Amino acid sequence: MAITFILHEATRTGAPRLGGQIARELARDEDVRVVVMKDGPLTPWLRQLVGAQNVLVCRGDPFHFRVPFDERVRRAVEMLDGDPADLIYANSLATSVFVFAAVQRKRRTILHVHEKVAEIVNLLAHDATKIEVMRIADAVVLAAQDIGDDLIEVFGTAPSLVETFGVAVDLDAIRQAALSAAPSPLNARGAALEKSERMIVAMSGQASARKGVDIFFQCAVGLPTCDFLWIGGWRPEETADNIAFEDFNARNLPNFYVSGPVDNPYPYMQLMDLFFLSSREDPNPLVLAEALALQRPLLCFSQTTAVADRLGRCGIVCYGPPNVADAARVIGACSVETLRSPDFRNLGDAYLADYDLNQKMTLLRDLIARVRGEAPVVRFEARGVAPRMLEAGVVELNFS
Repeated sequence: MAITFILHEATRTGAPRLGGQIARELARDEDVRVVVMKDGPLTPWLRQLVGAQNVLVCRGDPFHFRVPFDERVRRAVEMLDGDPADLIYANSLATSVFVFAAVQRKRRTILHVHEKVAEIVNLLAHDATKIEVMRIADAVVLAAQDIGDDLIEVFGTAPSLVETFGVAVDLDAIRQAALSAAPSPLNARGAALEKSERMIVAMSGQASARKGVDIFFQCAVGLPTCDFLWIGGWRPEETADNIAFEDFNARNLPNFYVSGPVDNPYPYMQLMDLFFLSSREDPNPLVLAEALALQRPLLCFSQTTAVADRLGRCGIVCYGPPNVADAARVIGACSVETLRSPDFRNLGDAYLADYDLNQKMTLLRDLIARVRGEAPVVRFEARGVAPRMLEAGVVELNFS
């Protein structure tokens, strides 16, 4: 049996990173090929994970949303012709064209959904997915349980096979990678960030409105005694949706630093005293587990994630949507001594047990067997099923 794993982009954040880990684990007992729809800094890492000969990178931007959807599907069909895979694993709604292509070539499909309502609607508006995608996929994997409700709200349906995967991290690999040398982040004046008694607050991801880049930047404006670090693409040529870039150039802040696109974000995360998830929408972000793996405290808002109730036991959670006033108030009330104390940094250790990659892969392999018809499909109403999925007649497979 063989699996073709589709990544919508090769940025080393969120869904692509988790997708790479899943592909690596599946490659232990399957023939796995990874198709990268848009090249990026993650590509060398992917080649290390599954072998360079098993990674196919689309040059240029052949699947850009401005290319008509039918044409993108045609290109995907051409890529699947001659592909030995019996199963297509589409790692994001942004890879939906391959779900449609797989159906044309009579391949089984699993669609891993990381997006919540606002991002789903955005993808529909940009023709990156279609309302019919839930009716043609054989199974769905959810990045967080609450996304099941979002699927029903937007699409009105979902496949009968649904599994909640959450996120998973390789703790040892993260801690080892954090020890690597890395170029110093720079501020707008070209000065390098240095570890000192000043608090370092960090965020990781492609700078965008969805990631709350403006909120993060304005916190730096209001808290000149703290240093702020953005880990990831920042300049217009690196990310097209950085709504804070003009303000960054105009203000020329001495306390705001940028790493730029990086293949290994962990040495930069190791620098921080507090990870501030400024995202407006990030259902179950992998980066939270990565920060906890490095024993770094967290700050997030309850309306940003689907896991705020659990984060409240090992981090700082503000009620409501992310905003500058509350974030600045909380950060300003924190002390470097407390954030760096072992007792405070150890708070997230118990939370990491929820990110056991081996356990999650056992569930995923079971789902793959069911999609292939190698195991009986069990349908039951298990605890933890998203309420609106039950109302809509969608039953979740819950093996926890």
